[in-house]
Amino acid sequence: MYRIAVAALILAATGCATTGSGSREGNATVAGVIKLPQSGLSQAESACEQIKVIVAHPGTPTDALGHAMVKPSRGGRCSFTVSGVPSNTDLQVSAVADGSLKCDSGAAPTISPEPSTMQMGNYSTGTRDFTVSCG
Repeated sequence: MYRIAVAALILAATGCATTGSGSREGNATVAGVIKLPQSGLSQAESACEQIKVIVAHPGTPTDALGHAMVKPSRGGRCSFTVSGVPSNTDLQVSAVADGSLKCDSGAAPTISPEPSTMQMGNYSTGTRDFTVSCG
């Protein structure tokens, strides 16, 4: 009887410690590519380091969720993965360039498409691709 009581107490304490509101972790993933322009982008070799992909709730679009990674890929592209995002809820996906990323003309590059909303199921991966352009 004592072992059962101890086991129940440990289980209850563990359950209380791991549940609760405000958890920002999830089990879904957003992945895709960011196509860079073939010309007109200064610092093109480090452009992937200057672009962030943000997955957030639509009401707080700058409050990033999950664990984002953007890295150089082949063919003038960057690949990205944002893991650990909540599932079964609306999420806004956007890409933003750091202020230091500039076109050869000195203007900031544009990234399309505009932020959009998607919803993913448990353990699913949603894809979204972006294009960076100058001019």
